[in-house]
Amino acid sequence: MTSKTMQRTVRVEVYRAPAGVDAPNVYFLDGVGSESPSGWSGGMGWGDPALREREVNVIAPTGAPSSMWSDWLTDDPVLGPNNWETFLTEELPELLVNGLSGIVEPPAHNGDWGVLGVSMGAASALHLANTNPQMFSGVGGVSGAYSTTDELGYQYSRLTVAARNGDATNMWGPRGSAAWQAHDTVADPSGLEGMAVYLSAATGRVGSAELGNFGSNELVLIDGHILEKGSYESTRNLESALASVPDVRLRMNYMPTGIHNWPVFVTQMLPGMDHILTGLEPAVPNGRTTTGGAGEAPGAGGSAGSLGSAGSSGSAGS
Repeated sequence: MTSKTMQRTVRVEVYRAPAGVDAPNVYFLDGVGSESPSGWSGGMGWGDPALREREVNVIAPTGAPSSMWSDWLTDDPVLGPNNWETFLTEELPELLVNGLSGIVEPPAHNGDWGVLGVSMGAASALHLANTNPQMFSGVGGVSGAYSTTDELGYQYSRLTVAARNGDATNMWGPRGSAAWQAHDTVADPSGLEGMAVYLSAATGRVGSAELGNFGSNELVLIDGHILEKGSYESTRNLESALASVPDVRLRMNYMPTGIHNWPVFVTQMLPGMDHILTGLEPAVPNGRTTTGGAGEAPGAGGSAGSLGSAGSSGSAGS
């Protein structure tokens, strides 16, 4: 779509629920690379048949490297304009309601929303739900860092932006500014009241699976250990902070081994999605026989179905 908010064309992948139901929409927010195709498909997540069978429309925007999926104060010389929060809460929902005239019908939606993210996207998913409780009813974060003001959280955010040569002061101004404080979910998670919240992280310890996948790449093992250990500590801190928030339906999963990479992220997509869906209105039958996706033969209206590939074994940035 050509986005006025983002001042560029944004590729948005829509993975529709099976035909015949109006289903909730769940955003998937990628990690630091945020490449195209998204990590939802390229990162092996959508390759799980059980996920494809869930009655949910997954909406995966792409092309947000090192952005923190945030509204930036200033356009960055390298990363350009970033107004992702506005895009995700105002501009993109309108497109999803209207579809593309003469090309594709909108996803068949029951009106409810959730958001699931990994790594950079995990922090952003929790912030988005926390600050937009009128829109979201469920949220999941996999291997995220949820503070932006403590030393660990600040360095995570700064290094995330620097990973693609961006400048974090263009994002939220100098450290400690109002924008940095506003994005600290650990400091104030009160917007998550009443929501279904899923959080997971591994300890960062290298196990047999990590050695099997990355045994010949010491740099991946070391970086993955450090990043996941930090995610584990930050997840613990958010769990503690949520203890004071009423009616949070919290599910935690701490893994004894695992580093910060897709083999850990992928294992959490199905349980994370399932828990988010417990907080959303369930899909309802609509009597339609097609999904409304591009290239489908006309049927009794359109609902949801897959626009794009069903996933590959490729890897998106974490």
